[in-house]
Amino acid sequence: MISRITKIVLPVMLALLLGVAPLALASSEAGNASHVEAPAVGVHGTTAAAVKSGHGTLTKEAAPAEEKEEGISTAQYKDFFWRTVNFIALMIILIKFLAKPIGSGISGRQQRVKEELEDLKAKRDEAERSYKEFEARLAGMEKEMDSVVEKAIAQAENEKIRIIADAERMAEDIKRQAKAAVQAELVKTRRMLRDEVADQAAAMAEELIVKNLTPADQVAITEQYLDRVGAVQ
Repeated sequence: MISRITKIVLPVMLALLLGVAPLALASSEAGNASHVEAPAVGVHGTTAAAVKSGHGTLTKEAAPAEEKEEGISTAQYKDFFWRTVNFIALMIILIKFLAKPIGSGISGRQQRVKEELEDLKAKRDEAERSYKEFEARLAGMEKEMDSVVEKAIAQAENEKIRIIADAERMAEDIKRQAKAAVQAELVKTRRMLRDEVADQAAAMAEELIVKNLTPADQVAITEQYLDRVGAVQ
């Protein structure tokens, strides 16, 4: 982690150095220019006097001043060097004492982010598993509903067949009972008619016999009856 921070901080430090160097030089030149202007203002009277004495003397004095302003002095190099050393020392101190806390903070943050991602992944997996279970349960419920409907249809069909069979059986029983009742009634009626006819025939025969039977026939019948009774005895 420290090496990673160092790789990040060193380029930043170099960039800052490259950016600070021109600023330091510019500030040094500005300081020198201010120092040069002060003597120039103090010597204004002398310059005016020199102007009175002659133009040539003024030109000779201004030329060395311009050459001095154009060059970079040793003091400026030393100032820039110590500024750079101080900056590097500051960066080393910051890296030494702040790299570990920053690395720990970043590592802890990365760990928290990793844990949050793992938690979110676990929740996502749990949601997907719950969705699949619900989908499978829904499909099972649809199958169960289809099975229940099929069973209900089969039961209704079986009940229909049973009711029709019971109705047909009851109809057959009613027909059989009716037929038996009719047959019994016919037998009874025939018996009654036969008995009635027999009674009427006997009455008619008796009446005919009584009308056509003579006293001699009555005596003969009586004798025949007595003979039969005697033979039986």
